[in-house]
Amino acid sequence: MHRFTKNVAVNSVIQPRQLYLVLSGQRLAVGRLQLPHYASVRRKVSARSASTSTSNDKSSHTSNLPPSAVSPRKHRVELKPGPLKTPSPLSAAPRPHSVSPKQEQLSFPAFRPSPVSSTPESVPSAIELAKQDIADATAQGVLRPAPHDAGAIRRFTHQAFELLKFYFRGLKAINTHRKQVAAIRSRIATGGAALSRAESRFIRTFKQDALKLIPFVIVVVVMEELIPFIALYVPRMLPSTCVLPGQRDRIIAKARDNQRLVLAGNWQLFDLLRKESEGTGFIPTLSVENAGALCGIVGIPAWGPLQLVRWRLQRHLQNVASDDEMLKQEVYGRDLTLPELKEALQERGMSMFNKTNSADELRAQLKWWIDMTEIMPEGADAVSRRLFVLGIIGSHK
Repeated sequence: MHRFTKNVAVNSVIQPRQLYLVLSGQRLAVGRLQLPHYASVRRKVSARSASTSTSNDKSSHTSNLPPSAVSPRKHRVELKPGPLKTPSPLSAAPRPHSVSPKQEQLSFPAFRPSPVSSTPESVPSAIELAKQDIADATAQGVLRPAPHDAGAIRRFTHQAFELLKFYFRGLKAINTHRKQVAAIRSRIATGGAALSRAESRFIRTFKQDALKLIPFVIVVVVMEELIPFIALYVPRMLPSTCVLPGQRDRIIAKARDNQRLVLAGNWQLFDLLRKESEGTGFIPTLSVENAGALCGIVGIPAWGPLQLVRWRLQRHLQNVASDDEMLKQEVYGRDLTLPELKEALQERGMSMFNKTNSADELRAQLKWWIDMTEIMPEGADAVSRRLFVLGIIGSHK
């Protein structure tokens, strides 16, 4: 600039107004040269200020949100199933060990014995059991309690007299049952209503009580104090009407324990019996050599010669066969109570239930028995087919 003015001053004399125009033109030229640079810098500055203001606005906005909204979210991973593989013929074939225990239990609902404790339980004496039976009968109202101020001798006399009255009422009940059985038979003979299952079992119980009547009367007349011992050691000698509630429960429990012992001790025998008869599906009665084990599994006496044991087993299974027909007519025991279902299962050798089984589960086990015995192979009868089913029950672990 100084050089420019110096040159101008040397060449000519310039007026003040001319000098101003020269200088303003030079400034204008310099401004035109620097305008693009200033514009780019201005754009950068304005963009930076805009971004700063935006970030400030965002930070001021997000600071007012709750912490959960500000926290960064994780990317959602979508799990998509892979392509299904077509099973090969070898993998699709079922394997023997692939059957679950639950399926096996559903196939054999009745053959799951509850675990038996290996530790022997303390057995009370016969006198203690007799006292407990009398106390239970007194608590249930079967026997009248002794006076509170009674001494030992008076209490003993009172209990003996109450027992004598109880047995006398039991003998009178047998006579009452005789009249009721006669009325049922008269009704059927005259073309009345058909015999029901409850009436059939009532008649059978009366027959058993009538056979026990004479020896029981002799024991009551001679020495009635022996009756608690008879109930403990020879329970089948007592009529059903002369058994105390505690004695009845103990008789049922002991019979069930004996059945379970027979099942546990003769598994190989039952398994062999089942394998030998799998081809035919039935077991002839005359071919049974170990009839005592089969009697034990259904809870009937196994003493005596082989012919007597076979006859006893055959008669029991014939009664069970007629009972199965009545149960089938009554919708597989739909109206049976829990004690009646347990009794029916024990008569068929299926005593592996426990206290937790419901009535529906026991009824399903009873239905399994009826369905199995209803299948009649060629040459089989009601007794031989049920012998085969007993072999299945005894051979199942």
